Amino acid sequence: MNFKLLRSFFAGVVLLAACSSLGGFDGGIVAAQPSLETKIVNSKHPNCPVTLPPKTAFVPPKPWPAQPPGADDFWFGDRGLWTALPSDGSWPQLALGEKFFWWSEEFDVSEDETPDLTVTARRLDGEASSLNVLGATNAYHESFVWAMLIGVELASPGCWELTGQYNDHQLTFVLWVPEG
Repeated sequence: MNFKLLRSFFAGVVLLAACSSLGGFDGGIVAAQPSLETKIVNSKHPNCPVTLPPKTAFVPPKPWPAQPPGADDFWFGDRGLWTALPSDGSWPQLALGEKFFWWSEEFDVSEDETPDLTVTARRLDGEASSLNVLGATNAYHESFVWAMLIGVELASPGCWELTGQYNDHQLTFVLWVPEG
């Protein structure tokens, strides 16, 4: 089997799906469009085009650190909305429940302690019940400054597309969630 051809095919399908689902400018939502890369990370699930570090790394504005707190993570997004993702595209803890941090240069905890951040998810490789998301709050640590924080528990392991939305900013990525 020609894996290079298969990988190119799946990358094209993902790009086509992303373009059609975004539909350009819609109702004031501006989608962050960092360069996405995909690869096969699990031979049992070869159809999961996980989001990997882009060729040109996103560096948050000051006062946020240039590197995310996790040694094996990378920043993904743009100044309007970003998060830290695992470099290999795999996040086992999301099927068990995990704190998920998000940042925006527009978020000011002194003005709003409970930001209007929403996170949705859909499973790409099978059926799953809805995403369990707890309400957004805030968090601070000297290693990552102020952040928006939301609790996420996916219904099952698998290939998941997650979308965060804050103000007029939207960020979408794909993660592989193995059995915990």
